[in-house]
Amino acid sequence: MIRGFFAGLMCLLSFSVFSYGSPCGNAVPTNDVNFCASFKIVATCYCTSSGLPSGMCQDMNMLYARMVSVYGSLDKACAAQPYTTKQDCLDNWNCYRLGGVDSRGRICSSTRKSCQ
Repeated sequence: MIRGFFAGLMCLLSFSVFSYGSPCGNAVPTNDVNFCASFKIVATCYCTSSGLPSGMCQDMNMLYARMVSVYGSLDKACAAQPYTTKQDCLDNWNCYRLGGVDSRGRICSSTRKSCQ
């Protein structure tokens, strides 16, 4: 039961970052120079608004690890969220964590560098 609750919470928390018309807003596109800051602000907003302690919400590595722990993979986690396409979800997390180029050929954060 606790795992089910946690899975639901992580779905809402981790992926509502990309929902439209939401109180926490949306991250800017992956190729925007402000993507890293935008993604972290929005992810932190959703995390804290879900009720998790702010200390848990400041560390994007910890947030990502929890999400993957619940769903088994980023691919499955992105498939489970209803707020954006699976590919946009994958692109956002991959640009944040790994840098490089997203699936559309956009340069992550305009530098190819990860946000970390």
